[in-house]
Amino acid sequence: MSAILAFVTAMVLILISMFRRKKPRPAAEPVLVKRFVHPGHTWARETGDGYVVVGIDAFAQSLVGTIHDLKLPRLLKHVSQGAAALDLWHGQRHVRLVSPVSGWVVEKNEMVLNDPSLVNSAPYGDGWLFKVKASRLSNELANLLTGKTAIHWNDSVRDQVRKIFATTPALLMQDGGVMVENLAEHCSEEEWKAICKEFFLYEEQSQKS
Repeated sequence: MSAILAFVTAMVLILISMFRRKKPRPAAEPVLVKRFVHPGHTWARETGDGYVVVGIDAFAQSLVGTIHDLKLPRLLKHVSQGAAALDLWHGQRHVRLVSPVSGWVVEKNEMVLNDPSLVNSAPYGDGWLFKVKASRLSNELANLLTGKTAIHWNDSVRDQVRKIFATTPALLMQDGGVMVENLAEHCSEEEWKAICKEFFLYEEQSQKS
């Protein structure tokens, strides 16, 4: 009798184990990342440890084209919202971009320093630029765009690009006016100055030292 009981118990345990293995696991809930975009085409994302990650948006990298080099603010430097904070180069074309938030730089992304093209391939992922300890974040987030507002704004700036290059249609592709690859090297000096002023909120041109 004890042998039969042991056998039945073993079979029950096997069946329970098989049922557990076959039972589908619940699908993981998608993680929504909230980014705040500055009108100068840089973005900010809060982290769980009280810091803010900074990068440039997809529109900015598409305007500049393949990024050949970049210069990030030094560690412990204080950056200010709306003030120049980083530099990008595509060949001889240079653009200076502003910081979306104020704070002290606590980390730079070494991966993009070694491979600047990461900003092109993953502007919202591995292509982030630096991290700051924000000093006035709660107040400054009100000056940034997010969600549907940011989407509608992005659509409007693409319309502005089409207006700038209305007289040089060769720089725009036919399917909705998408920009050609590496636009920076194809447009004139005056057109590039207009882009820096209009979209990156920067007027001066500087040469890489």
